[in-house]
Amino acid sequence: MCGIAGFIDFSKSSSEQILTEMTDTLVHRGPDGGGYKIFNTENCQVGLGHRRLSIIDLSDDAAQPMKFEELHLVFNGEIYNFKEIRSQLEQLGHAFTTQSDTEVILHAYKQWGTQCVNHFIGMFAIVIYDEVKNEIFCIRDRAGVKPFFYAWQDGLFLFASELKAFAKHPRFTKNLNYDAVASFVQYGNIPAPHCIYQDCFKLQPGHYFKLKVEQNTFSSKIETQQYWSVYSAYNQPKKSLNWQEGLQQTEQILQSAVDYRMVADVPVGVFLSGGYDSSCVTALLQKSQNQQIKTFTIAVPDIGLNEAPYAKDIAQHLETDHHEY
Repeated sequence: MCGIAGFIDFSKSSSEQILTEMTDTLVHRGPDGGGYKIFNTENCQVGLGHRRLSIIDLSDDAAQPMKFEELHLVFNGEIYNFKEIRSQLEQLGHAFTTQSDTEVILHAYKQWGTQCVNHFIGMFAIVIYDEVKNEIFCIRDRAGVKPFFYAWQDGLFLFASELKAFAKHPRFTKNLNYDAVASFVQYGNIPAPHCIYQDCFKLQPGHYFKLKVEQNTFSSKIETQQYWSVYSAYNQPKKSLNWQEGLQQTEQILQSAVDYRMVADVPVGVFLSGGYDSSCVTALLQKSQNQQIKTFTIAVPDIGLNEAPYAKDIAQHLETDHHEY
């Protein structure tokens, strides 16, 4: 899963201990290691923290924050098609020292700038600090699978995978946003970009922003840019396909999606509910594997909500290595 945290502090009153404490609130997201780096510029401090859950390239070479020339990166997530992007970048003259998707992000940003995201298939929350241009680039994946919170209070910019990291910075003030509280009471959630605290926001799915760190001039209302919208996909012209062609193309798209998610240097499992979605994913994965896929189901005591019997039937039919809890 991984977790990221950090800051831009124009008062220069932060420390590596503060960065470590912020980042280590996310140890449950990344139990395999932690990395912390502070950059002292003429006008501010930039802190980047990372908690690692190792999935691709388990070596220390792939640890974060990761550096490539003037770029420094922390990210939470996975770029599923990183091997294709890496091959494309190698043809453009790039050379790599790890087998990680993290390094591919850095080189892609060096090559294409903000347009690099158009090459990515995956789930991600990414922060890149350019120490030559003195700017920070923050981006969230198209569907918002990976969380990204940010805050701006009195010359202090904070970002993290979870809000609890902000509370570890002594200059962060936890003032409730009562409009957000009202939304939570009414809807059971707080819609993006709003947040439970004042001066805190969620970066919306399919959005990014850049901040100059040369001087304390950016406002609390950070201007975000949308790079993708699901409505654009909905509004594409309909394809002229018969039933059989639609069936074949749908299966090809689903097969490609599940194959991408099998790219890992650790074992992969599937949560199986017995419903259409997870059963379809499991069937496609098991069909393309030479060994049994591990499937997992969590049963519940409420007989009206318990899907374990259906999952067990599917697991037996597909002959997976099934585990029920």
